[in-house]
Amino acid sequence: QLLEKSGLEEDVNYVLQATENEDGTKIKGENGGQLRPDAIFNLPEGKCLIIDSKVSLTAYTDYINASVEEQPAMLALHLRSIKAHVDELARKEYPKYVKNSADFVMMFVPNEGAYLAALNADRTLWESAYHRQVVLISPTHLISVLKLMYQLWTRDKQTKNAMKIAEDTGRLYDKLVNFVTDLESIGAHLDKATVAYEEAYKKFSTGRGNVLSRVENIRELGVKTAKKLQAGEE
Repeated sequence: QLLEKSGLEEDVNYVLQATENEDGTKIKGENGGQLRPDAIFNLPEGKCLIIDSKVSLTAYTDYINASVEEQPAMLALHLRSIKAHVDELARKEYPKYVKNSADFVMMFVPNEGAYLAALNADRTLWESAYHRQVVLISPTHLISVLKLMYQLWTRDKQTKNAMKIAEDTGRLYDKLVNFVTDLESIGAHLDKATVAYEEAYKKFSTGRGNVLSRVENIRELGVKTAKKLQAGEE
């Protein structure tokens, strides 16, 4: 439910029960056995975080339902269960076999009360787990982590969009420069064509002794024609 409401997209921003790295290689332990992290959260720049959520709350439920006299013993069992799972995660060494992973795995305790009860029962629990590359997190912590990851992906998208806009703008500017250059070239050719046209027209019809006036003189000598040319000025 937390993942569904986080805004992150499955198989894009995170993968559940992954058996392969992003490059297609199998996630295997030191003895070659298959490893299957509960969730791998992809981060920008190719990094990732591992979250394990297989913490048992059976002992904590027994502790909640126990009588006052039985609660100390049940709390000890709950703490033992948490420590056993820390040991299991430490042995699996997920960060060693999941490529580009952070150097720790987050152990999700899916109940705030169970998380606090374990920490209160052993004030050294969190630190000792951390030194074994296991970070204990509660639902409140996970929500914060998910929000942080969502913000990272949002900023990454915005940055990439800004870079794409900058690249497209640069290409557009280059196209505009080339277009202006082409227009200037066309203008220069048009100017040359205009000058050439005016020179040719002058020789043909407007200049002194132009072709049209000479032809018109010939017509006036008696050549029969169906049409009459307009001679230019001499």
